[in-house]
Amino acid sequence: MLTTRKHLLASTALFGAVLTTPAMAQTDQAPTAPVTQNTPDDTTSTASGGDLVVTGSRIARPEIESASPVTTVGVQEFKYAGTTRTEDLLNALPQVFAGQGGNVSNGATGTATVDLRGLGATRTLVLVNGRRIVPGDPRDPVADINIIPATLLKRVDVLTGGASSVYGADAVSGVVNFVMDTDFEGFRLDGQYSFFDHVNRANGNVRNALNARNFGYPDGHVADGGTVDVSASFGVGLDDGRGHITAYAGYRKIDAVTQDRRDYSACSLSANTPANVTALGRAYNCGGSGTSAPGSFYIGSTASYYNVQGNQFVPGQVLFNFAPTNYFQRPDERYTAGLFANYEVSEQFKPYLEFMFMDDRTVAQIAPSGLFFNTSSLNCDNPLLSAQQRSIVCQAGNTFVDPQGVTRGTVYIGRRNVEGGGRQDDLQHTTYRFVAGTKGDVTPGVTYDAFYQYGRVNFAQTYRNDFSVLRSGRAIDVVTDPTSGNPVCRSVLDGTDPACVPYNIFTTGGVSAAALNYLQLPLFSRGQTTEQVANASFTFNGTEFGAVSPFATEGFGLNIGAEYRNERLNFEVDSNFLSGDGAGQGGPTTPVSGGFDVKEAFVEAVLPLIQDRSFFENLSLEGGYRRSQYRTNGAGVQNEFGTDTWKLGGSYAPIRDIKARVTYSRSVRSPNAVELFSATSIGLSGTNDPCAGTSTNAANPTAGTVNGNTFAQCALTGVTAAQFGRISPNPAAQYNGLLGGNPNLTPEVGNSFTAGLVVTPSFLPRFQLTVDYFNIRITNAIGTIGVDTILNQCIATGDTGFCSLINRGASGRLDREDGFVVNTLANTGGQSTKGIDVNASYTQEIGSAGTLGASLVGTWLDTYIVDPVGAIKYDCVGYFGAQCGTPTPEWRHRARLTYTAPSGVTVSALWRYFAAVRNDDASRDKDLNGVPNANGDTSTPNPNAIGNRAGNFKFGAQSYFDLALTVPLEDTFTFRIGANNVLDRQPPLNGNSLGNGNTYSQVYDALGRYIYAGVTLDF
Repeated sequence: MLTTRKHLLASTALFGAVLTTPAMAQTDQAPTAPVTQNTPDDTTSTASGGDLVVTGSRIARPEIESASPVTTVGVQEFKYAGTTRTEDLLNALPQVFAGQGGNVSNGATGTATVDLRGLGATRTLVLVNGRRIVPGDPRDPVADINIIPATLLKRVDVLTGGASSVYGADAVSGVVNFVMDTDFEGFRLDGQYSFFDHVNRANGNVRNALNARNFGYPDGHVADGGTVDVSASFGVGLDDGRGHITAYAGYRKIDAVTQDRRDYSACSLSANTPANVTALGRAYNCGGSGTSAPGSFYIGSTASYYNVQGNQFVPGQVLFNFAPTNYFQRPDERYTAGLFANYEVSEQFKPYLEFMFMDDRTVAQIAPSGLFFNTSSLNCDNPLLSAQQRSIVCQAGNTFVDPQGVTRGTVYIGRRNVEGGGRQDDLQHTTYRFVAGTKGDVTPGVTYDAFYQYGRVNFAQTYRNDFSVLRSGRAIDVVTDPTSGNPVCRSVLDGTDPACVPYNIFTTGGVSAAALNYLQLPLFSRGQTTEQVANASFTFNGTEFGAVSPFATEGFGLNIGAEYRNERLNFEVDSNFLSGDGAGQGGPTTPVSGGFDVKEAFVEAVLPLIQDRSFFENLSLEGGYRRSQYRTNGAGVQNEFGTDTWKLGGSYAPIRDIKARVTYSRSVRSPNAVELFSATSIGLSGTNDPCAGTSTNAANPTAGTVNGNTFAQCALTGVTAAQFGRISPNPAAQYNGLLGGNPNLTPEVGNSFTAGLVVTPSFLPRFQLTVDYFNIRITNAIGTIGVDTILNQCIATGDTGFCSLINRGASGRLDREDGFVVNTLANTGGQSTKGIDVNASYTQEIGSAGTLGASLVGTWLDTYIVDPVGAIKYDCVGYFGAQCGTPTPEWRHRARLTYTAPSGVTVSALWRYFAAVRNDDASRDKDLNGVPNANGDTSTPNPNAIGNRAGNFKFGAQSYFDLALTVPLEDTFTFRIGANNVLDRQPPLNGNSLGNGNTYSQVYDALGRYIYAGVTLDF
C-alpha cells in the first residue's frame, strides 16, 4: 500500500499545483449526453473559420445525409477513459484492431498507429481536419497519432470502408479523422496523473511453472507505470469575429513497467501437452533461452550441452529467463505544441493556417545481448580454459585444424551478457506539420478551397548494449602472451585488433568491465520522412443555380479538384547495423531511400432526387471518381502507373424515422518506399520449425517422427537423414527469413460494400439505432507469405512453390546465418472481412433528478479471410496465433451508462467485452493449422500442436468494467477521477511466445487496474 500512497500523493501534488491558479473566467459544463455514438450522417462540426468538417466527403452540406456510416467518439470519452494515449481509446473500439503502441517492446517502432478492421495500419488513412498526417517513421511509413493533442480534440470520426475517391490512396479499410476544436476560446489548463494498480494472485499454474525453474516472481500488491500529462490551450477571436487563433502546448511523461512486476509475465510461458499437465500438475512451463548466464556450450561431436560452474563444465543446459528485463510498458516523454488560425479578409478570401509539432522519445528494452551461438569453435591452446574444460572441448573426434594451423574444438556458445544489462532501443520522432490555405466564395453557389501542406518527421535511433559478432569471435580467441605470460587476444598479437580484450566466460565471475567496454557497441540509425500536398477544389451548390430535381427541395452538390502529393523517405544506418554485426539484431539492417509523387484529379457529386414526399422523405444518390498518376523513384529504379478509384452510394428514407443507406467503392493502396526499395537481408521472421526436435525413435531416428512429422515430410523442407531428429529447436522460438522490398510491386485494390439502416423513432425521442453491414475485400495484396505458412504448407502439400523457398544451413537449422526461408514482399494474395456494426444511444431525463444516457457500439464479425498465396485460404474469426496474429473475436462491444445530476456531477460506467478466441493451430482448417498428425491427417487437430496444449487452446470471453466520476466546481474547475478494469482482471495468457508478456498487451488490459485523477481549469 505504500507504493499506492506514493502515486496518490503525486496525483494530489499535481492537482494542488494546478488548483492554485486564480480563476479568471467561466466556461460551460462538460456535455452530459453519451459521447460514443454512430451518426446517421457525416457528423459535422466547425473548424477553420466556421466551415463544416465532414468526414467522408468534400461537400460540406449537413442537410444532405451521407450514405457512408461514421462512428464518432466525442472528446468527453477521452476524459471518461482517462487515457493519455490516443491509441488506447481507439483500440477499444470494435472496428479497430491493435497496432503499434506503448505496450510493444520487442519490435517497437516508437509510434502509435491505427488498424481499422484488422487489415493493417498501412490501409487506414489518418487525417486531421480532413487532411493527411505525414507518415511517422522511415522504417514503417504510416501515420503516427502521437501528434494528436487530446487537449484540443473535438471528436474522432471513424469511417468504415474505402474512401480513396475522396482522399486518395491508403483509405482502403477506412478513415480516422481527428477533428480539432479550432474555435475554442478562453484559456484552459488540464492536468492528470495515472498509474496501474495490481494484486499478483496465487495463480497455481503460473507460479508452479516459476517455482519449477527457481525463477523469482512478485507477490501481492504493486503500483507502477505512473504517467503525468499536462496541457494548456488558448483561443481568442479577432476583429469582431472575423478571425480566430487557437494555440496549445502539452507535456506527457510515462514511466516504464518491466515484466518482472507481474507474476504472469515473470517468465516466458510455454503450454504443456495434456499428458504433461497430468504428470507435472500445471498447465505451463517457464521457457527460456539457451543463451544463458552461466553459458550453454554445445559440443559438436557428442551433440550435448554443458554449462559453467566455477571453472568447470557441468553437463546440461541452464535456460535463461529473458522475460523480466523486457518492458511491459515503455517509458515515454512527449512534447506537443501548435496553433490554428484563420481570418476573413473578405467573402472571397479567407486564409487559414495550421501548425503542429511533436517530439516523442521512448525506449524499448528487451533481454541482454550476448553470444547467440554465432561462434562455432574454440582454440585448444586457450589459457582461459581449465584442464577439465579443455578435455571436453578438444576431445577426440571434436577437433579440426584451421587454415592458420590452429587446433580447434567444435563448440557453439550461448552466453548471455547479464553483466551489461538489457538491450535498449532509444527511439525519437520529431514531427512538424504545416498547412497554409485559403477558401471563400467565387460567386453565389460556388466556393473554393486551396491549400499547401508540408509535413516532416526526423527520426533518430540509438541501440545500446548489443554485442559485436566480430569482436565476440576475437575476444574468445585467446592465447598466452609470450612476453608477459598473460591471456591476450590473438588479434592483439597479430595486430588485427590491438584494442581486443579477452572475454572470460569459462569461469564464474570472470567477465571484466574492460571486456564489456570492448564487446558492447552502440548502433545508430537516422532518417526522415516528408510529405507535400497541394490541393485545390471547387464546390457547386445546385440550389443557387436552380439545379434542383422537380421532386426535391435541395439542389445537387458537386465538388471537382486536383491534387499533387509527394512523399519521400530516407533511412540511413551505421556500419554496425549495415553489416549485421549486432548480435541481437537478427541480421543486417539496410538503408532505404526513395519515394513517389502522384498527380490526381477528382470529382464528387451528391444528388437529392426526391424529398418531403409521401413515402419519400428523402431519396439521394452520391458518387465520386479519382484518377491518379504515380511516379516512383528509388534505389535506381523508376516506375510509372495509374489508378482509378470510385464510389457509388444512395440513401432512402420513406419517413423521418427510418433511413436505408448503401455504398459501393473501389480503393487502392500504392506501395510505399519501404515496400518498394528495402534491400533484402536475413532477419527474424518465423516462430516454429516443425522439423526441429528429437525423434520418437532414438535408435533409428528416420523411422520415428518429429513433432508428429515423418522423415519423408521433413525431407521436403531440406532435412537430411543425418539431421532428422537432431536439429535443436530455438528456445526463443525465433527463426530466420530472407526479408526485403520489391521495386516491381503494384497497387493493392480494395472493394467495399456497406448497407445499413438508421432508426430514429419520433415516438422515442433521443433514441438512435444504426445497423450496418460491411464487406471489404482486398486483392493483389502487398505482403509476405509468412515463414510459418511456407514451412507448414511444404510439409502438408509438398508443393515446390513453398518448399523451394526453404534454405537449411549446414546444420539443418533455420536460426543460423546460413539457414533461412525466403519471405520477401510480393503481391501475394488478398484479405477480406465482413460483418455487422451495431450502434445505439438513448438519453432520458429523470424528472428533476438529472439525465440518464446509454450507448452501445458493437461489431459482429462474420468472416476475416486471409488468402496469402495460391489456393491457401483461411478464416481467422475466433482465432489468434502465429498465423492469425492479434485475436479476432466474433463479437466485441463497448456499452456505456452515464448519469448526470442537475449539479453537473457525472457518473459513467463502461463495459468492454471481447468474445472467446482459440489458438489458430487448434483449427480443423488445414490451411490455418497446417500441422499434420503423425499419420499425416490434417482434418482433426493435432494434440501436439501448440494450440491444443493445456492453457493455450482458448482465451475465454473477457469483460472489463470501467468507472468515471466528473465533478464541476465553481464553474471553473472540473475534477475527474476513475478506474479502468476496476476488478483488476488478469489478461488471458497464450503460452506460445506471441504478443508481449504472455498476452496481447495492446488488446487486453495487461497491467491490471488503471487509476487516474485529473482536473481541468477554464478561464
